[in-house]
Amino acid sequence: MLATVVISTYNRSDALKPTLMALARQDLRPSEYEVIVVDDGSTDDTPAVLEAISVPYVLRTFRQPFNQGVSAGRNVGLRNATGTYIIILSDDLLVPQNFISTHVRTLERFPDAWVVGGFGQLDALAETPFGRFLEALERGFERGRTGRRVELELYEMTLPTARNLSLRRSDLERVGLFDERFRVTCEDQDLAQRAGVHGIRFLYNAALECVHSDQAADLARYCRFQERGARDTVRLCAKYPEVHGGASIARVNGYVAPSDGPVLIARKLTKLLLTSPPLMGAIELGVRYAERAGTSDRFLRRGYRLVIGLYMFRGFRAGLREIS
Repeated sequence: MLATVVISTYNRSDALKPTLMALARQDLRPSEYEVIVVDDGSTDDTPAVLEAISVPYVLRTFRQPFNQGVSAGRNVGLRNATGTYIIILSDDLLVPQNFISTHVRTLERFPDAWVVGGFGQLDALAETPFGRFLEALERGFERGRTGRRVELELYEMTLPTARNLSLRRSDLERVGLFDERFRVTCEDQDLAQRAGVHGIRFLYNAALECVHSDQAADLARYCRFQERGARDTVRLCAKYPEVHGGASIARVNGYVAPSDGPVLIARKLTKLLLTSPPLMGAIELGVRYAERAGTSDRFLRRGYRLVIGLYMFRGFRAGLREIS
């Protein structure tokens, strides 16, 4: 088997089906690749969707008895993969027809590298202010992660994402699988940290852009994800204190320290006050009202950043309590 695509999914049947159908329209023979979907304890109709779907490639499914997090789900897929090359893919990306072949060709040309692809948002998301905010945010992350151009559409990358990532299955024997303590985020940064020790570098291929098909550009949902992700960030900082201990997210969200200046102390105390349920509720209500009133994107983005930052603060503090 040339390639295995690994997808871990949880309660995303509406997004999962289009992803699997897009993988059916590849420019490779269906016999050259397989897709492994790990249902991480979904409580929606994901099992029925997987049972009913008809695709030309080999589709292998596994079901976790309960939700264990994205790292655990992906590890089930990685342990069962038979392809020479593995592509780890989010459950809500619409891939182009040359998706698998381009990943494979890039890996073959650069045997010391893992390959990362990008993704954009659906055009429909640009119709909402929060959708436009998300698009700008993702583009900013993409620019911040890419470095020197290697050749046309190919760049060095410092912070890879595992939402669209390919590697050699044999590399996992050296690097290991995902750390299952990271349930929501930071699992890719942890894997990259270990891969770098073995001399593996990361290349971003701009030709591998997918479309993020999740149309639920919802502030509340995004904030819940960021809150859970901040808890994982605490674990990453604790695991690699020499690398991430001084990260900005740790400095601005950690407990008040003697080394903090008066401005940082004031900001931390302010966030502690604002994350009380009544005040957070009032702030979120104000942002929703501003959306309905047609407030300018520039003003709304300040509100979005404030709300998201408060959820991250709350999640980071929860993570600190968990590891203490």
